[in-house]
Amino acid sequence: MITVAAIANPAGDVMKVLPTIDGVEYIVGTTTEELAKSGKLDQVTVVCFVAQDASVSVISDLWSRVPNCKWVHSFTAGIDALGPFINEHLLNSPVPLTNGKGAFSDSLAEWVMTSVLHFNKQIPRLLHNRAAKIWDKFVMNTIAGKTLGVVGYGDIGQAAAKCAKFGFGMKVLALRNDPLKESAHADEVLGPERKEELFARSDFVLCALPGTTETHNYCSTAEFEAMKKTAVFISIGRGVCVDEDALAAALRSGQILGAAVDVFKTEPLPESNPLWDCENILLSCHNADMTADYLELGWGVFKANMECFLADRPFVNTVDKTRGY
Repeated sequence: MITVAAIANPAGDVMKVLPTIDGVEYIVGTTTEELAKSGKLDQVTVVCFVAQDASVSVISDLWSRVPNCKWVHSFTAGIDALGPFINEHLLNSPVPLTNGKGAFSDSLAEWVMTSVLHFNKQIPRLLHNRAAKIWDKFVMNTIAGKTLGVVGYGDIGQAAAKCAKFGFGMKVLALRNDPLKESAHADEVLGPERKEELFARSDFVLCALPGTTETHNYCSTAEFEAMKKTAVFISIGRGVCVDEDALAAALRSGQILGAAVDVFKTEPLPESNPLWDCENILLSCHNADMTADYLELGWGVFKANMECFLADRPFVNTVDKTRGY
């Protein structure tokens, strides 16, 4: 029997769709004390951090109590919150780390295209005209042939590129550390030394980067100044990757046409954050992937990895602990 310690609220919705897998049992709790009540901590083989209603510090507290753990899984794709735990306990350990990579990429790709169309079709203008009862028969733009520049060409970036290219006929530029790496759907791949070139050539720039020390404020003043005045910036990766003050300045000055942002450095976004006051921003509250089937999709990735674990096969996705994604 494989015992999984799921760090989550036992009464939460996330537990209502817990996958049933032959030979696997779960102990669930938001604290080490709750999990310890099972009397099975020494039998735990897998630790799954679900995050909902649980502090990230719990996994560090739990670690010394689960000496037989052979695998750690993060329900979410982003693992930057687990950074202290990874650095202290996993970095030099053979215990593998997996995450929810791929579970939510399709819904995020839809949000990206919603953002593209929001600005391209001038939806704010339409809404204003309706409210003001203005009959404004303007020329409607199209996105076919426009360029989507993707900064961070992982699973989310590739899903968005697929939608943009095959659904709408857009061109795709990809920016990644290794430009020689296979990059599905990209028309051209640029290395990091050509970052500003990607910003300058793109009609829409998508930031889908993971949150690491190397990506902190990766999109800042120089990048926004390189963009066309008709271009739009879209952020769905991690909030730490964007210099929010620089973005607000670019929006207010007209340096760029607009922005669509779903992730922020501090969440909930403080009322004092200048982005709230920008008229040309589409802002969502880190819920672009919070679909009706969010929990089922997340557990689906865990189940696929568990099947690999039970069969002694390579995991569907393994996190590079040194790179943070």
